[in-house]
Formats: sequence, C-alpha cells, structure tokens
Amino acid sequence: MLVSPQQSIFTVLLASFYLLADSMSFGEAMRADSVSHYRSSSNSETFTEDLLVKPLHDGKVLLHFEFRVQQPSAEASSSQHHYHLFPRQIGEIAKQNGVDELHLSFTQGGWRQDTWGSPPVNSQGVGAEIIARINGTEDGSSGSKWKGLTNALSGVFCASLNFIDEGNTAMPQLTFTTQNTKRDGVRAGQDNSAATNILRHGYLPRENVCTENLTPWIKQLPCQAKSGIGALLNPYRLFNMHFHSMGISLEPSIEGEIGSNRKTLNYKQYISVVLDPHTFNLDKSWTLSELMDRDLYGACQVSTKSTVRVIMPDSGLKVLPKPATTMRLAGDQVSVFDIQKQNISDIEFEFTKVAANVQTAATQQPTISAHRYVNGHGGSSGGVVTEIINRSSQPMDIIFLDTLPWYLRVYSHTLDIEATTADGQVKKLTPTKILFTPAIDRGRPSSIELSLSVPENTRTTLRYSFDKGFLKYTEHPPDANRGFNIGPAIITYQQSADRVDVKESLFCALQRPYSNNTKNCTVRIHTELFLASLPTPDFSMPYNVITFTCTVLALFFGRIFNLLTRDFAVLKEDND
Repeated sequence: MLVSPQQSIFTVLLASFYLLADSMSFGEAMRADSVSHYRSSSNSETFTEDLLVKPLHDGKVLLHFEFRVQQPSAEASSSQHHYHLFPRQIGEIAKQNGVDELHLSFTQGGWRQDTWGSPPVNSQGVGAEIIARINGTEDGSSGSKWKGLTNALSGVFCASLNFIDEGNTAMPQLTFTTQNTKRDGVRAGQDNSAATNILRHGYLPRENVCTENLTPWIKQLPCQAKSGIGALLNPYRLFNMHFHSMGISLEPSIEGEIGSNRKTLNYKQYISVVLDPHTFNLDKSWTLSELMDRDLYGACQVSTKSTVRVIMPDSGLKVLPKPATTMRLAGDQVSVFDIQKQNISDIEFEFTKVAANVQTAATQQPTISAHRYVNGHGGSSGGVVTEIINRSSQPMDIIFLDTLPWYLRVYSHTLDIEATTADGQVKKLTPTKILFTPAIDRGRPSSIELSLSVPENTRTTLRYSFDKGFLKYTEHPPDANRGFNIGPAIITYQQSADRVDVKESLFCALQRPYSNNTKNCTVRIHTELFLASLPTPDFSMPYNVITFTCTVLALFFGRIFNLLTRDFAVLKEDND
C-alpha cells in the first residue's frame, strides 16, 4: 500500500509526540523517585528554608535568606558518613582539617545601626572573615590545619582567602566563646576528649564579594536556584544593594540537658541584603518577584519547612495573600506565609503611606552601638579611638577586641578608657581583664582584648596610640598612596531574654529556636574600617636612577666607541 508524503510526515510527528510524552512521564517518575530517595535516605537530616522581609524606616527593604541543614553527629552511626543534604565539600574540608566550628562571611557595605536597627547577622565588617575552632595544639598541628582550611575555602568560594596567614591571624580567648564550647566541648562529628580546640580569627578587609563567590554558595543548596526560596536569588539584584552579607556557619550542638549524647551538626547558609525598590522603578506597590526579578516556584521538594516571614510595621503596609499565621519576633508583629501548605507563587506588598519618621527610627536603635576612627597626624605615629554607646538603663558587660597588623605597633600603656554620661560627667573606667598580644614583625598581629562593664546611658571612649613601621618597597600594594585597610574592632555582649530594659536583637530572635541556650544570646558588633597611611617610598626613584645611568652610559659608550673606531691621520700643511 502506497503512503503519501503528507501521511508519512503525520506518522513521524505522531510517533515523536508519543515518545515525548513517554519521556516526560518517565522524567516525572524519575524525579518522584529521586525525591522519595532523598526523603528516605535523609530521614535523619532536615532541611529548612526561610526568607525574612523587613521594610526599613528610610524606604529600603531588608531581605534575609536563611537555609539550614541539621545532621546527626557522624560518631552516632556509620551511615551518617554519607552525604545527602549536607554539602560534601564542607564536610570533607572540616573533617580533613579537624574543624570543630566554622564561620565564614563576605560583607560589602556598612550596616546603618542608627537607622536600620539591629542586623540579622553577627558579621557586619566589610571584607572576608573566617572564624574557626580547630582541633590541635597552638604551636603544632593547628597552624598547618588553619592554612589548609583557608586554602580549601579559597578554592571552593573563588575568593582570596589563601592570603590569610599567620601575619593577619589572631587567636582571641574571650570574644568568640559559644555556649556549645562551654558545655561538653562537642566536636563536629569527632571525639574531642584528648584534644585542644584552638580558635583562630582571620580577616581580609579589602576582599570584595561578587557573583563568583555567590555561584558556589548557591550550588551547596539541595535545590540550588531551581525551586524553593533559592529561586529568588538573582545576582543582578543581590549586588545592586546598599548592604550585602553572605556566609556559612558550621557548628555542633547538643540536644537535651547537659551530658546528653544527642549531638547534631548544624550547617547554615545565609544572605542578607538591603535593597531600595526605587532603584528598580518600584514605588508603593510591588511583589516579591518584581523586587528580585525572579519567580517563586513553590517550596523545595526536600525541605521540611519553607516559609516567608514579613515584619509588619505599625501601620502603612498591606500584604497579600492572607498569611497562614502571625507571630512576634524581636517585639514586632510578623506575618508568616507557608509556601508548602498555601502553595504561594508570589507575595504582594502595598504601602499606603510612609511608615517611618525620626522618632520611630530612634526606637529601633540597638542597645549597644560602636564607632571607631583614627587621630593624630604625620607619618610616624597615630592613635585609635573607639566610642561605645550604651542605651540601656543598666550597665552592660562587654568584651572588646581590636586586632591591628604588625606594622602598627601598639603601646598598651597608652590605653585610656573614659565614660561620659548624658549630663557631661566624665569618669575613668578600669577593665576587669586585659589580654594584650604584642606583634611580631611579619609574624603575627597585635591584639587588645579586654572585658569591661559599660555604665548605663553613657558614651564610653577607648583610646590607645601606635607607631607606624616601615615596610619593604616590595610589600606595598600597587596603590600604596591610598593607604592600608585595617579591619574592624569587635564588641561582644550577652543578651539575656530576662532583661526587659534591653530590646531583643533581630539576630537573637532568629537564632533562639536553634540554640541550646534559649535565655542568653551572644551579639557581636563590628565597627567601621579605617585607612592607615604609612611612610611610602618614592617609587619613581628607581626609574630616575635607571634613566640617569642609561644616559651616562650612552654618552660614555658613544665617546669610547668613537675613539676606538675612528682612524686618526696627520694632516700635512702645504707651504704654497
């Protein structure tokens, strides 16, 4: 039987249609099997994703993305050595270098405490920061493990973390203590009975954060940027911001009472950005998809909780659709949207009026804030001034840490601490404990760490002086006349839930459900960076010497060559 060309084409198209339908159904089946495999194989692991949206008083919007993976400790069962939801890169790096606890952050822009209130993260210092608790000895294996850790993280996150060496690494003893280390000294999946945890802190103030750091960060998410809240991570919007902080946190915890053996490993990834909707031509009414220029494709299929929380101002904001529930967070009313149960594809924000004024913004100021600057003049010496403001009605116990590079030689005897009250009275303060580590040239930085009780409603000023060292001309950066970026000082204090005079910080409110201690929370504040101008050599002098030398050699060579190659002859004069 003869078949016309039109019938042949129709048959081929029909067969292709059936093949496409079969492949799609097979793909759906494979995807369902994959999801069920993840849920069955990772039934001991949990993955949660959360987005916090907070309209700020100056018209900007804070977006805080947080993704968490909880995994039982590897020593509990051999099956936990397999990686399902937990990133394998981080797990292998931590195991190989004996890491008990790890915090890595990349920050760009300054957090405006007086306008935006308390931040959702503890890392607000500009640049890259690494805090690691390593199993080893101070003079032995911990140094090599620290170097291996920084080099490995540098390769994973495409950053210059390998430039963190002993010359810019400090080992504070008071600042970064956590509740986990105070309990049983639990390690990240290993026994810690016969080892010592050495805490190391490294900082790169000139490290910039960009999309090449964001890409490997997104790849560690179980659903990456294909579904869930991670689908909103648009690099073009995340880096068109006023503040950006991205990081990871790996720390063990103990469930239950002290002495319990139920140990878990918590891995957190977070991104905090402050965006201005007017930058994207968005006025009083916009949606979450319009703000990020990405669509929300439901919840991540392997997540146990997927929520979007919106901090509602007192008035002036309407949110659609209706939230699943409401709650209180750091004293504010919060609307909670459950992406899994409500099947939400977008959230609309409608601002009916400006909900901010100066008085309202003042009530959002944090309990403790700090600023730092340099004084002095000339190229041989200078000083550092740090102002700490306590807005509480009771004294606050703080820990102050400042790490300066070795070429700024600090004099500990110049330390002076004064507290100024609201009526102008000044009184001297004495710290309860001081730990001073002098610098070693090209070996280690100098650090000042002290414990201090700051009086209520005062402005406390810390001053100390330093001399500027001389660098080799090869140690100067290409833009030597610009100066050297010096990392921030860090102020740490404990925030107790029992104190009614202290407003709970946003960071503590977010971390309290995952903390072993629900009453106390450690808050860290970073001051501003400052530029240190060092004596700079005249980099043009070598070129001047080369030019002068070449000129002299050229003249000398020309004369000698002329004398050696010219044929001299005696001219006879004619008598005629």
